[in-house]
Amino acid sequence: MDLPQQAREIFAEGMIAKFLATWDEDGGVNLVVVITLQPAPDGHADRLVFGEWLMWKSRRNLKERGEVAAAAVNLKLEMVSLTGDFAGFEATGPYVDAINSSDFLKYNAYTGVRSAGVIQVREVGEVARAGYPRVAADLAALQALRLLKRSAEEPRVIPRVVEEKFTAPNSVKALALMGEDGYPRIFPTLAVAGAGGGSLLVRVSPYNRGLNEVELPRRAAMSVLTMKAVSFQVKGELHREGGGLLRLRVDQVWNASPPLAGDPIYPRP
Repeated sequence: MDLPQQAREIFAEGMIAKFLATWDEDGGVNLVVVITLQPAPDGHADRLVFGEWLMWKSRRNLKERGEVAAAAVNLKLEMVSLTGDFAGFEATGPYVDAINSSDFLKYNAYTGVRSAGVIQVREVGEVARAGYPRVAADLAALQALRLLKRSAEEPRVIPRVVEEKFTAPNSVKALALMGEDGYPRIFPTLAVAGAGGGSLLVRVSPYNRGLNEVELPRRAAMSVLTMKAVSFQVKGELHREGGGLLRLRVDQVWNASPPLAGDPIYPRP
């Protein structure tokens, strides 16, 4: 399907938080920040393109399983999520040229993209807006509940420096899990709190109310992007705590920033 105009405009913005979800051979989901996600520059309104840049597991997943999800959150906290089908990589041509000339890669200290990935848009959710007062209220509610929900017996799985990124009020987070139709789903989750070193608490809010309809527990992944372009990914089992609160019990922590993108932090190999 074609991207609606408002969704297209959000994905067309440069240097904002954009996420791509793929899925593994075991049915788990992998969620990474892909700033280069953008509408196709050749007028195909039913396509997103992105650069293959520091992609490891996502690339392997895409070669084997084409069902994906994408999401974008801009500085106004307007956001949109969609599902799509991966249509392959192109090593040359206008898509590669457009991505390499984007603001994100034009002046990067590493290199240009090796190829451009193509996503055929399948289904687009409604554009939502969180609003800074909404996020502040959610964070305040989380802080009030955090001590009650804190598990003192949990081992320290999430390093403190990583937890700080996920709980920072000005970082952008997204949660991904598999849908019943075999496609991943991405839910922006801006209000997150630590809960003992082994789990993260997530506040369900009007902008991501679809999480209320998800059958839990199930495997999930969460990624964070900070204002300094630092990114991490955690994976674990998502549980419902009641009262619009979710708990992600973390069992994997990954570095998602260059030059160590794709390196495991916990457990160590």
